[in-house]
Amino acid sequence: MLFNEDLIIYLLTSNMMFWVLLLCMLLMVEIGWRTGTFLVSKYHIQKADSSDTFLASIFGLLALLVAITFSGASDRFDHRRQLIVQEVSSLGTAYQSIDLLATKDQPKIRELFREYLDTRINLYQSQGDLSEKELRSRIDVHNAIASQIWKEVVLAVSETPFPQKLVAAQILPELSDMFTASENQRLAIKFHPPRIVFQALILLCMVGSLVAGYNLGIQNQRDWLLTIMFTILMTGTIFIILGLEFPRLGKVNLGDFEIELIALRKIF
Repeated sequence: MLFNEDLIIYLLTSNMMFWVLLLCMLLMVEIGWRTGTFLVSKYHIQKADSSDTFLASIFGLLALLVAITFSGASDRFDHRRQLIVQEVSSLGTAYQSIDLLATKDQPKIRELFREYLDTRINLYQSQGDLSEKELRSRIDVHNAIASQIWKEVVLAVSETPFPQKLVAAQILPELSDMFTASENQRLAIKFHPPRIVFQALILLCMVGSLVAGYNLGIQNQRDWLLTIMFTILMTGTIFIILGLEFPRLGKVNLGDFEIELIALRKIF
C-alpha cells in the first residue's frame, strides 16, 4: 500500500522516515536516468520542446499539494497545542474548586484527581510503542477514574446541606469542562487529512523524481548537486509534514506543552 498508517508510525518512531524517503526518491531519479539514457541510445530519442511544459505542470502540482498539506498540518499542530493549554487550565481550575466541597470529602477527591492526572500523563507516553489494544486499555483506565471522580463529587454535593450546596455545586461545571478538554485532546490525535492526500503527495514526489531523472537521462547529463538538493529538500518537507501530523511520534512533538501537565502534578 502506498500509504499505510502503521508503517508511517513505525518509520517515525524508529527515526527512519527521512532516510527511507530519501532513498526512494534517489532510486526513482536513477530509474528515470537509466530509462532516459536507454531510450536515447537505442531509439535516439531527443528532448521534446514541450517537455518543459510537462515538467512545470508536474512540479507545479507537487508544489501546490505540498503547500496545502504543510499549511493544514501546521494548523492542526497549533490546535493540538491549544487543546493542551485548555486541558491544563481546566484541570487546575477543577482541582482548586475542590475547596468548595465539605472538608471531610476533599481528601478522597484530591487523591482521585492525582490518579486522574497520573493516567493522563501516562496516556500518551511512548505512544508509538503501544498497540491499539494497550492504548485503548490506558484510555479505559483514565475514563474509569474520571467516572469515579464525577460520582464522588456528585455524592459530596448532594450530601452538602443547604445553602452551602449552592456553593459546592459550582464544581460540577468545572469538572465537565475538564472532562471535555481531555476528550477533545484525545480526539484531536485522530484528526488527519484523508489518506488519499498523503498518497497523492508521496506519489507525486516519486513521479517528480522519476521525471527529473528521465529528463537528465534524455540530455545525457548528470547534475548531482541539483539532484541531491531536490531530494533532500522534498524529503525534509514531507518528513516535517508527517511530523506535524503525528506530533507524539516523531522529532516534532508536543513535549514543551505536555510538560505543563507534569508541572501541574507536582502542585496536586
